[in-house]
Amino acid sequence: MNKSDSLIMGQLLTDSGFLPARSPDKADIFVVNTCTVRAHAEDRALAYISGLRGWKQKGERVLAVVGCLAQDRADDISRKMRFVDLILGPDSYRKIGEYVMHIIEANTRIIDTKLGNETYHGIYPSLSRVSGFVSIMRGCNNYCSYCIVPYVRGRARSRPSDDIRNEIVHLAKHGIKDITLLGQNVNEYKHGNIAFADLLERLSDVNGLHRLRFLTSHPKDFNKKTVQVIKNHPNICEWFHLPLQSGNNRVLKLMNRQYTKEEYYGLIDYIRREIPSASITTDIIVGFPSESEDEFKETMALVRQIRFDDAYTYRYSTRPGTKASQLPPLDENTIKRRLSNLIEIQNMITKEKTERMKDRKYEILIEGPARGCASRGKTRGNKDVVVEKRIEPGTIINVLITRVNGHTPIGEVINKDA
Repeated sequence: MNKSDSLIMGQLLTDSGFLPARSPDKADIFVVNTCTVRAHAEDRALAYISGLRGWKQKGERVLAVVGCLAQDRADDISRKMRFVDLILGPDSYRKIGEYVMHIIEANTRIIDTKLGNETYHGIYPSLSRVSGFVSIMRGCNNYCSYCIVPYVRGRARSRPSDDIRNEIVHLAKHGIKDITLLGQNVNEYKHGNIAFADLLERLSDVNGLHRLRFLTSHPKDFNKKTVQVIKNHPNICEWFHLPLQSGNNRVLKLMNRQYTKEEYYGLIDYIRREIPSASITTDIIVGFPSESEDEFKETMALVRQIRFDDAYTYRYSTRPGTKASQLPPLDENTIKRRLSNLIEIQNMITKEKTERMKDRKYEILIEGPARGCASRGKTRGNKDVVVEKRIEPGTIINVLITRVNGHTPIGEVINKDA
């Protein structure tokens, strides 16, 4: 989502007459787009901003801090980092060019963190790459007890489907072959009488669009119709990222996830019955307040049972203002041990699944060069593959996987399809 927002701001600044700089030393404007979903991201952003004090002092320069951390900590940043000129929340990017010009002309500081109904419709950034992101909605209505997103990005609101389609047509005309639809919960998309499955169908026939994906799904809203649309449209990739977060029902209820582990497993089972080649990845939080050892073991058991293709595993991170922040945290050693155990199990599963790719054929979209005289690309299931041959980015090829290096499959070209 932040990558997508950065592209939007880049386009808005370009439209205001600014040009991209080749390096920070050559820049007159520096925009730091921040995240606050976890404490680690927040700490890194604050340290990075502090390090730009020297850059700011080298001339007539504008330093902007934008995004979720700017929304959540605007007063702190303004007070403690007087060298920051512009502070913008996620709904205030449309004015970034106007604000920068005003700061330059009036030698002032600006803060704008109003949340509203912004979806950035009508802004179609140009890309010079193979894959791209398109936000179909912003904000979130779910209020998971550990999550700060609804507080810093506002309530869920969806872009008109025609506007989304126009952006995808624009990107496809500029050579983008792989597009990922973005939203905090894409399954909650609703504009007029068009729901998410309907939107997928409407976008699947865009000329030149070879692959369509989406992030992120919420299990409580993911339905069978969406699975059927993916099954029946070859250019919609059979990759499902479905955050589990916990394998214990009490913890899921405390998290306000609004589904049970049985419902989650039933959804996975349905996907695999309908689309046997489906790749399924997930997110899991370890060490949620009051999670017992037995409850953690339930998560481990479900991970072993489902056998995700990959998992993004996180230690619980307290976010001030959320309901979970009022609960007593677990001790650090317990959290670290559990996370280490989960990572070990998932790494083993991922490696086993990768090894099974050997001697099988896959369609690969080449995205760029790899080390040596090789290329890297992705399968339809979002798995990185290295091909031992230099191939033009954007080329779609059939590859036979011949070996595995760590978690990375290595393959050779069978044939090319332009």
